[in-house]
Order: sequence, then C-alpha cells, then structure tokens
Amino acid sequence: MSLGQLGMLGALCGLLVVAGIALAVRSFKAPAEAERVRPQRASLWQRVCESLPGAWAERYRWIVVFASVVAVVVWGWSARPVQGLLAAAVVAGFPWIWHPSVTSTRRIVRLEALSRWLQHLAGAHVVGHTLEAAISGAMRQVPADIHDPVRTLEARLRMGVAPEAAYRAFADDFEDGAVDNVVLVFITHIRDRGRGMVETLQTLSDLTAEEAASLRTVDADRQKVRTQTRWVAIIVLAMGFTMGSSFGPAYNTAGGQIWLLLMGAGFVGALVWLRRLCAVRPSPRLLQSRPAQETKQATMAGQGGVE
Repeated sequence: MSLGQLGMLGALCGLLVVAGIALAVRSFKAPAEAERVRPQRASLWQRVCESLPGAWAERYRWIVVFASVVAVVVWGWSARPVQGLLAAAVVAGFPWIWHPSVTSTRRIVRLEALSRWLQHLAGAHVVGHTLEAAISGAMRQVPADIHDPVRTLEARLRMGVAPEAAYRAFADDFEDGAVDNVVLVFITHIRDRGRGMVETLQTLSDLTAEEAASLRTVDADRQKVRTQTRWVAIIVLAMGFTMGSSFGPAYNTAGGQIWLLLMGAGFVGALVWLRRLCAVRPSPRLLQSRPAQETKQATMAGQGGVE
C-alpha cells in the first residue's frame, strides 16, 4: 500500500474515531442543559441509549471511549487502519449483539405497566375524583417502568397546563399507538365529563394487558432467532480475531483494505437487518406529534397561571 493510499484510509478511520469520541463527550452534558435543548424527537445518542439495557446505557459513553482507544491500539499494532475501525465497531456494537431484544422487551414491559396504572386510576376515580385528581392521587402506585412520563404528566397538570395539552405531550413521550388510544379516551372525557370513566379505564387496562400478552408470545418465538443470531455473530467475530494475524499480505493493499471494510459493513448490515426483523414495533400513532415549541409554550403558560 502506498503512503498516499494509507494516508487516505487513515484519515477516514481517524475521522470516524474522532466522531465517536465527540458523540461520547457531548453525552456528558449536564442533565439540566440537555433538558433545555432537547428536541421533540429524541437525538441520535438518546435513541442509541434507549435501545440498550439500563446498566449498559448508563455506561455506554465509556464504551465508546474505550472503542476509540481500541481502534488506535489495533491500528498501530496491525498497521492496517480498517482493522482498527472494525475492532472499534465490535466493541461499540457488542451490547446489541449480547442483548438483541431490548427494545421489544421494553415496550412489552411498558404496556404491562400501563395496564396496571390504568387499574389504579380506575380505583382512584371510583371515589368521585376527577381524572386529574385521580392521576395525582395514584402517583404512589405508578409502576417504575412508566414512572418518569407519568410524573411529568402529573407535574404539568399541577402547574396548570391545559389537560388536553398535557395528555398529548404524555402520548408524545411514548410514541406508541396503544398509549394514544388511552390519551384519546382522556381527551374525550375532559371535553364532555361523561359517566362511565371507571368502566372505560378498566376496559382499557384489560385490552392493554391482552396486547402485552400477545406481544410477549410473539417475542418468545422470535427470541430463538435472536439467540442463534447472537451466537453466530460471536463465533464469527471470535474466528475473525483469532485468524486476524494470519491474514495474507493482500489485505495490506488499498484494495484489500477496502474489500475488508466492505465485508465488515455487510456483516454489520446483516445483523442490523435481522434485529429489525425480530423487533416488536410500536403500534401506529393515532395522534399527531406536537412540535416541541407548542409543548414548551403550554408549560410556560401554565406556570404563569400558577404565579
């Protein structure tokens, strides 16, 4: 490989490593500042962390930093920039290889928690409370898996935000058609304050529990494919690193490095494709997402009303 070709590949790999470090450093931003600038749709880093288990998500910034160090070390040891880039990709992507079904499991658990919360709301509403008062009174019974969005909903209602705006923002926090169905019932209730809310909440709870149970059955069947995919990926990676030192001199050329990069990209693409095929997708949205500015204005208006 000529110096010019090596420099070009090195610059490309270096840019990708720097981009990974920059993304990890940016995630160290203070929570308050991150909340102020949070867009309506989750950022790339937030979507990445949401697809990982809690313990992995909390430490993923350190995994990215470690992956960058691995890239530099492998690059220097093998004198092949693509090897360093692929090694970094393996380290950074290992949480998804080992936990291929986090997103599906999280949605099922959230639906089960939503069903229990609706039962608690029905119990609080039966004593004659309004829906808003029932939400506030049932905060102690909110399941941990949906505690944060429900706490945000309760805070908005307590600060004087219009109930319909607060409920729509609650639906946007989940981005799930099953939650939209619940919010539509809430909005209908605050508009006409009709009777039968207790029975409706209980029915919604039962329907949500049934949907979660059916999804768990489907997910159990897909788990077999995920397990096979995980072990195939681990075996292939283990063989690749074991035989990495015996790669022929053809991979020292620019063409060899490009071919190795294409094979690595194809392997990653196949894993991503299998993950998407086995994923449990949220139900289609029934409500249109509100722009972040509208939600912010409604919250500020509610705070102004309280003051």
